[in-house]
Amino acid sequence: MPKVLIDLDHRPVSIRHPNQFVLDSCLFYLRNQHHVRKRSISMPDRHQGGFIAFIYQAFDPRWIITWDEKRLSLKEEE
Repeated sequence: MPKVLIDLDHRPVSIRHPNQFVLDSCLFYLRNQHHVRKRSISMPDRHQGGFIAFIYQAFDPRWIITWDEKRLSLKEEE
């Protein structure tokens, strides 16, 4: 299962994943756990394929990394 990719060099910061449900789940987590509200919805990424979303406020990328590692470890247990 692929990881959520975070592009910190892009302004606004973008996050990508091949699965829209995973990306939406990540955005939901950021909103509910860390109050990240200034963001786009997930949308098809016409350049690289998969899905992309933009985050318009400061946040700690470790939040996404930690969430994603937990998601991947739960998938491995199944």
